Amino acid sequence: MVDFIDDTYKRVAKIIEVNKLNIRSFEEKIDVSNNSIGTAIRRKASFKSNVLNKILHAFPEVDPTWLLTGRGTMFLEGSSHGLVQEPPSSYEVSMLNTKIKENLLELLSKDEEVGKLLNVQIENIIKSKTS
Repeated sequence: MVDFIDDTYKRVAKIIEVNKLNIRSFEEKIDVSNNSIGTAIRRKASFKSNVLNKILHAFPEVDPTWLLTGRGTMFLEGSSHGLVQEPPSSYEVSMLNTKIKENLLELLSKDEEVGKLLNVQIENIIKSKTS
């Protein structure tokens, strides 16, 4: 099994800090329950994909690759962080969701156990489609 240390909580804390938010206002902005983010940061826990998706939706200037892996820079190239922005279009949200899924699949595929489970699931889907 591949050793994988998930430091996503550190990057979420950095987003909070850079945006000059407290944890409560951050939780409200991404629409999650009270203390869920603060608790995860204190426990150095990983975040579920739905929470990461909410973060990226609320902060479209944050690079999904950076949030998931720590690679690259915090902000997408050409983003206007700190400036008033129009809400993202449905196309931008769709592209962001696609990029998140691709990055999650890349990370998961590096883990042998997860890879085996994914292969079994794919085989089951193919069998059900051909039946």
